Amino acid sequence: MLGLASCGLIAVDRQSTILDANEQVLEWLGCDRDDVIGKPLESRLTLRMPLADAGGMRPTDATLHGVSGVVRPVVVGSFGEDECGVERIAVYDVSMRSSFTLGFQGAEAKTERGRQRLQILLNAAVGFGNVRSEVDAAELLVDVAQRAFAASAVSVHISGPDGLTQVAGVNPLAPHWPTDLQPAGTMTMLGGQVLIVRSPEDANFFMPGVGMSEIYRAGGVHAAIASPMRSHGDAVGSMVCFFDHPREFDEEAVPLAEALSNQAAQAIARIRLEHTLRRAAMHDEVTGLPNRRLIEEDVTRTLFPDYSALTVIFIDLDGFKAVNDMLGHAAGDALLREIGQRLRAVIREKDVLGRFGGDEFIAVAAVDSIAAAALADRIRAAIAEPYDELPPALTITASVGVVTVGNDGAPVMDQLIRAADHAMYEAKMAGGDRVAVAHHAFTPATPAIPAVPAR
Repeated sequence: MLGLASCGLIAVDRQSTILDANEQVLEWLGCDRDDVIGKPLESRLTLRMPLADAGGMRPTDATLHGVSGVVRPVVVGSFGEDECGVERIAVYDVSMRSSFTLGFQGAEAKTERGRQRLQILLNAAVGFGNVRSEVDAAELLVDVAQRAFAASAVSVHISGPDGLTQVAGVNPLAPHWPTDLQPAGTMTMLGGQVLIVRSPEDANFFMPGVGMSEIYRAGGVHAAIASPMRSHGDAVGSMVCFFDHPREFDEEAVPLAEALSNQAAQAIARIRLEHTLRRAAMHDEVTGLPNRRLIEEDVTRTLFPDYSALTVIFIDLDGFKAVNDMLGHAAGDALLREIGQRLRAVIREKDVLGRFGGDEFIAVAAVDSIAAAALADRIRAAIAEPYDELPPALTITASVGVVTVGNDGAPVMDQLIRAADHAMYEAKMAGGDRVAVAHHAFTPATPAIPAVPAR
């Protein structure tokens, strides 16, 4: 009824002489049992009201007097006399000091946890502000979440062109994940809410009918907390913290998970926006094709990782200056846009195409010398087709230079472009509207050999 955990017991005879006291009472009094037994009850306990008659249990305010002079407010109640005339009295500590200390200690611990979590969020904010790639942001989230939740493992999944993919951390459920289920983290990302799994059986509630509890047990996972990664309402991915032991989650767990995952999501959104703006800045304003810098980036990213032969085709228009001189730059820009469209229609989707500058274009393809010659001639023929917007007196053709290298070294785009440009110049000097292939020796870049110092 009193809702108090600590209870002392005192036994007295009919003369109110103390016969015994339990350890709790002795602790409060600060003395040994011999210091209490045989003493009058009133020497240790002062009642504000008489105890209830035998058979009653009416609580009464009282004061417990310690040996050192310290007093402790208590509530007492009598269980009545037994057949031997011994009365047992229950003593409950209600001191403000005791309850305040307990409350203060709890509040102090909660404050310390809050301070630590705030520090984690502040440090994470600085870290996420400095990351420069999506993978870096995901790996930082793994590290921060693992420390913030003392998790056994953390996995981060990011949405991309190929769907949701784990890009950082460890997912102990992955080896046991059914192949016909959506990738782990999908439901969290799409649901938009933090999910807490407190036991393997709890996992069945979120994904019924697929045996999630067995998957959790097989992966050694007892509990988990999963948070969507969202930036300005857009789903970016999801984060999952796993625990290989039973885990309780306090009221701050959900806000903490949301804050960390959203910090990472904002960093990823920033990186994607910067990438989009950077690529937009590296596109030619007239044709919309990549400029020279972006051509080299795209070649490095899409063609360099896996090729047996690499071909660079340098295209220079014949007769373009006359269009600008006679019809103006607006007509020249329109012509460049149409030529860009024709070139894109001729080359393959995975080939790289860009405007090098002025009336020059570059195409890069992972093809051998035979296929390169055929592709270059198709490009020449496509450009030589008539243009409805041009008067008959103006004809547009192309001088095309081609260079091909095998995969026997580290190709340097500058060298390849110069070689193709030289071949194009040969085609132009021969009258234009033709293809010239660079037949001179071309040596791909090789690692430099350090010079041996003279002795």
